[in-house]
Amino acid sequence: MAKKIGIFICGCQGLVSDVINFTRLEEELAKLKKSVGARQLHPWLCGDDGRDLIRNDILLKGLDCVILAGCPYGVNDGLFSSLAAETGLPEEMVLRVDIREGCAFPHRGNLDGALRKAVNLIRMWTARARLTDPHIPVTLPGNREVAVVGGGLAGLTAALDIAEAGINVTLIEREAYLGGNVVRLNKIFPRMCDARCGLTYLYQKIRETGKVRLMTLSEVTRLEGSAGRYEVTVVTTPRYVREGLCNGCGKCVDVCPVETADSYNFNIGRNKAARSPYPLDPEGTYLIERKHCPDGCDACKRACPAGAIDFSRQPEEKRIKFGSAVVATGWSSYPAERIERFGYGVLPGVITNMQMERMTAEDGPTGGEIICPGSGSEARSIVFIQCAGSRDVWHQGWCSSVCCTASIKQALYIKEKNHKNRVYILYNDIRTPGEYEDLYVRAQRAGVVFIRTNPSEVRAESSGVLKITAEDTLAARIFQIDADLVVLAVGITPNGSGIIRQHGRSLEYLDRYGLISAGGFYAGHKQCFPLESVDQGIYFAGCCTEPMDMGNTVKSSLAAAGRVLKTGGNTVYVSPLVAAVDRSECDKCKRCVEECPYGVFYLDNQGFPVPNELYCRGCHICMGSCPRQCIVPQGFGIKQQVAMIGGKIKETAPGEPVVIAFMCENDAYPVVQEAGRRGIDFPANIHIISVRCAGSVNMVLIKDGISIGVDGFILAGCRSDECHYITGSDRAEERLGNIRETLRDMRMDQERVKFLRIRLGEVDYFAREAKSFVDRLRLIGPNPFKSAVIV
Repeated sequence: MAKKIGIFICGCQGLVSDVINFTRLEEELAKLKKSVGARQLHPWLCGDDGRDLIRNDILLKGLDCVILAGCPYGVNDGLFSSLAAETGLPEEMVLRVDIREGCAFPHRGNLDGALRKAVNLIRMWTARARLTDPHIPVTLPGNREVAVVGGGLAGLTAALDIAEAGINVTLIEREAYLGGNVVRLNKIFPRMCDARCGLTYLYQKIRETGKVRLMTLSEVTRLEGSAGRYEVTVVTTPRYVREGLCNGCGKCVDVCPVETADSYNFNIGRNKAARSPYPLDPEGTYLIERKHCPDGCDACKRACPAGAIDFSRQPEEKRIKFGSAVVATGWSSYPAERIERFGYGVLPGVITNMQMERMTAEDGPTGGEIICPGSGSEARSIVFIQCAGSRDVWHQGWCSSVCCTASIKQALYIKEKNHKNRVYILYNDIRTPGEYEDLYVRAQRAGVVFIRTNPSEVRAESSGVLKITAEDTLAARIFQIDADLVVLAVGITPNGSGIIRQHGRSLEYLDRYGLISAGGFYAGHKQCFPLESVDQGIYFAGCCTEPMDMGNTVKSSLAAAGRVLKTGGNTVYVSPLVAAVDRSECDKCKRCVEECPYGVFYLDNQGFPVPNELYCRGCHICMGSCPRQCIVPQGFGIKQQVAMIGGKIKETAPGEPVVIAFMCENDAYPVVQEAGRRGIDFPANIHIISVRCAGSVNMVLIKDGISIGVDGFILAGCRSDECHYITGSDRAEERLGNIRETLRDMRMDQERVKFLRIRLGEVDYFAREAKSFVDRLRLIGPNPFKSAVIV
């Protein structure tokens, strides 16, 4: 607790002192005596003289806490942090009171109210300072190593970036080959270069680092631990071919009697049970798909000149420890057979866009020839159907982002192969942002026909020709097109990992478009934390959260790698804002466990809730939920907030209601600052306390505040689906509803409390609601407890 507090008030070169009478302010501050070691008013604390004044008082008077009343947090933070460091004062012992944007600016027309409010705010912060302690550093042993789950473009990009920083990486890929879906593409837009070019470069660079352990045919089956101390169980399926002995001669393939559907080529063509895994590495080890082998067959083993084939191998389980992870599990094509009206799986001439990609590739199953799969004849009329299963309430509700450009790219393949080929693209809306618009123009010039429509069906004529029936929505007419080949532009379905989803939370209730329920991951906050999972230390890259093109995949991968490099380490520094439980007060009700949006609490062997410090985001929603106020984070907790409310807050004018407003620091409080900067007036009655999240406000503060005479409370947070801490605003509104029932039982007017959802920029809305609330309190009349307590 601070024993010697210095109070410094800044005139802000007239911005504050021209509104707030400093002479009267000084008279009022002289009444603050308990634990106050210095009181200084200065025209400009940010200037050299002002900083010297603060520095000298800290050093000469032995101040252990400083209150700076002037501009708010976020303005000149670095300046005052440096000043604190110079004097040895912990940064958290420098408290900022906003009497500029929150007081002087909006109350220029109410000078007396502005003065009284400034005095109240400084009193409140002085009460807080008396109970403020320096943070106690908390460190835990960590693990510098990183796991990357997924070996496609995203995983390879992230792994290389991390490895080049000198960190060991384990890359876990469930397929036998690296490169994911990208390695199976023919060309990539917009440059139309070979997809394998960039992947081969990534793979070669990864090998050169010597820092990446590759685990193919491997899947994560269990995930335990927390940031800095994760552990996964990985099961690796055997290749039945010994790495290091296989020389890639291919004789096992020559003698293999079994043909299976070629999954690499999306089941166009056939493959052997003994095969090359199509690795980026030309020296890659072959594999035997043992499940397809006839009983007793060992033809490949007898043919192998290197003796590399070993059927005795069993699945191998390994436990890998790491500090952080990049999840890059990629995507799959939406199952086209579910769209029954288009005949996929029934009509041989109906294929998917990824099958078309393999068909046009020189190393594909047709050698680059565009054929009708049923007959093998050349396809001369090709129809693309866009949004096949996408933007559809019966299938996938979202746009897959790349399908339009991918179909245009494939249409250009076909035209380049033979300009006489007839190519149609049936679309709902063409979406080709940025540079991709050029491909759209090129396709039009090449003779590709674009028709805005939603096809109703594809059926086969007796001649084998496919007939597509559709409505031209621009011309308002029904039409039919004959085609040799129909290509369904099926959408992207993010690949989730059940194990990782169980460890975090799938959070289906936030799943507006079905991305999560379809298998994708939920990022911690789409706009602000798009790469972060609900678990600290686990970051997302690529299409496992949502569809994206290759450029954005690379960007997200580099960003995820950057987050790993920032947070990983052999020592993990725990945020001082994390939750802590006072066991002496805890009755094991488990409210904190139930309401934590990140699931960071677990119960120890005595049944007490224990927060995992490395998971905790410091949102303090648990603090707001605890009925016994036993969640005690370092710094700014319930104890300090109670002291602020009880800090002898006086009326800003005779008979005026006294209002306390708890405002979320992310959206609501910045709106107040903006209102001040724009000179938009709101009542001086409102004394604002910025909090981590509206959900962090414990209702005991409001109950106690009412009982000591506060006339009204405002609790302001984010919109429901915009909360930085997922559920904070919703929890706050729910609890405030319970408080209204308490007020009713106390025979108090329930309108003494108000909940606001405020979005950044909604300055006029805030000012209007604030004035309306104060007007209502004036009509209701003073809190009956006021005369006995507030003087």
